[in-house]
Amino acid sequence: MTTAFSQEVIDEVKDRVDIVEIIGSYVRLKRSGRNYVGLCPFHKEKTPSFTVSPDKQMFYCFGCGAGGDVFAFLMKQDGLSFPEAVKTLAARVGIDLAGAGESPAARREREWKERLYQLGAIAASFYYRLLMRHPVAAPARLYLQRRGVKGETARLFELGYAPDTGTALVDYLRRQGFTPWEIDQAGLSASRPPRGTADRFRGRLMFPIKDSRGRVIGFGGRILSEGEPKYLNSPETALFHKGRHLYGLHLALPGIRRKGQAILVEGYMDMIAAWQHGIDNVVASLGTALTPEQARELKKYAREVIIAYDADTAGEAATLRGLDILAAAGLQVRVLQLPAGKDPDEFLAARGTAAFQELVKESQGLMEFRINKAVAEHDPTRPLGRKAIMAAVLPYLQQVKDAVEQEAYIRLLSRHTGISEAAILRALHQAPPGPGRTGGAIEKAGKKEGPSPGEQRARNQGEMFLLQAYLTSPRLAATIDGELGEDWGESPATRSLAAFVREKRREAPELAGPDLMRVLTGRGVPEWDALIARLTLAGGLGPVQERAVKKAIILYRLLQLQKQEREIRLALARAESSGATGRVQELQEQIFHLQQTIKAIKSGRGE
Repeated sequence: MTTAFSQEVIDEVKDRVDIVEIIGSYVRLKRSGRNYVGLCPFHKEKTPSFTVSPDKQMFYCFGCGAGGDVFAFLMKQDGLSFPEAVKTLAARVGIDLAGAGESPAARREREWKERLYQLGAIAASFYYRLLMRHPVAAPARLYLQRRGVKGETARLFELGYAPDTGTALVDYLRRQGFTPWEIDQAGLSASRPPRGTADRFRGRLMFPIKDSRGRVIGFGGRILSEGEPKYLNSPETALFHKGRHLYGLHLALPGIRRKGQAILVEGYMDMIAAWQHGIDNVVASLGTALTPEQARELKKYAREVIIAYDADTAGEAATLRGLDILAAAGLQVRVLQLPAGKDPDEFLAARGTAAFQELVKESQGLMEFRINKAVAEHDPTRPLGRKAIMAAVLPYLQQVKDAVEQEAYIRLLSRHTGISEAAILRALHQAPPGPGRTGGAIEKAGKKEGPSPGEQRARNQGEMFLLQAYLTSPRLAATIDGELGEDWGESPATRSLAAFVREKRREAPELAGPDLMRVLTGRGVPEWDALIARLTLAGGLGPVQERAVKKAIILYRLLQLQKQEREIRLALARAESSGATGRVQELQEQIFHLQQTIKAIKSGRGE
């Protein structure tokens, strides 16, 4: 990852900050020997496995594998880019980065974005003052009053009003020194023939959309009279990308981090109503279908997401889409079910905070929701209805890996449909492969030939040992490359890190030790940071004996060959199930030659 700052600037910032102080402002740390420990902020745990080393200025979690330097921590904790993390820490220790080490292109981009942030802030202030003071905004104030939005809430969210006068905002911004082109690029104006450039938002209640740091990046506007669209969002700009952002995230971040959970609603008013009722971990998806980018944004801060979309047909369809997107991002997903025809705003107004929090507690897990939905859509008292329920549920039930969890869902499905648990289990095993699954015989072959936990540990440890040798000694690195080839390494992070070091050593052949670490940890690549932190805090990056490296290379080759044999056996099972006789013979021959090679390596004869 390239950065806008020179290595000297990055080193200066890093030398001036204390990683224990920075992380200690987020995590309660306790001294343990030379290090500090605490509960990891990136995964749920009861016993501390999160370690911070003041000597090495690094952190590492032995539970989830997160690790790196102080920049890596802020990037992961606050969802910052590497340059943003550098800027944040520089400001904290009083280092002026204005122009420091920036390329001309990077400086122009930074200055342009700062100009857009300034434009957004001034526009939001203009809209807010109109809403609070001007007679023309009376319909907007009346609307907020009817919806129960308090004045302090309007002030916190900086709600505003865009007058329906044509060019009020454009004229105001031009008086503030902004050009028509800048106003257009900020998404605040639009061409309206024959009158020319005019305000994009007119006659609308305005909702400033802010990034995770509270900077205005765009707007949403609700029309207060007849007309379409009901809601209008800013167009795509250098700052605003509708499918990436979440409304209210800057306010909800502390609550989301504290609870490890985010409640996802659809619209601006749903989010505002929830916040006003004391629910501080809620965000909105800008009234559109949830996107993978929004799911990844949530994954930075939460382990679990509860979907609380409107209880109507459109809301249910959006919920179903969102379930798969959130699950694919690696989040735990639950569904909050509102009474028919209600949205969160209406429910909170009618029933209050306690009733909503009760629905949060009762929210259904992903599989439970699918079962209940299938039962609601098909008649479980009729044979065809039961068949339809099974067809809808089994493909997803196949994906549940935990045997105890799967058994609980089988029991729930049996209770809802009257089908015996034994019959469901038989149908589950006989069903065609579900999403992301292989067929029964092939799956069994894969399980049978899968690596044992011990072998997987040995492979991981061996790769880490080789990487340690690679980083500490250019001579041993050349040996490893010579024996295993330059594409060695099972994980993409290991391969890319080794490739980067290899390239740097072509420029500086003896690059190692602190000089190499300084280069690596100043790149802003989280995967590398975690690897280096693991090596540094788990075992250290001290010297490695050549004999030990040669043994590790042999073990690594053996483990890779055994992995290759398993993959061929899986391909063989597929070929046998499809009746491809020629392919079967070819794969059997490959397995034979692999076994001979493995035997030769084990006996010390080489290949």
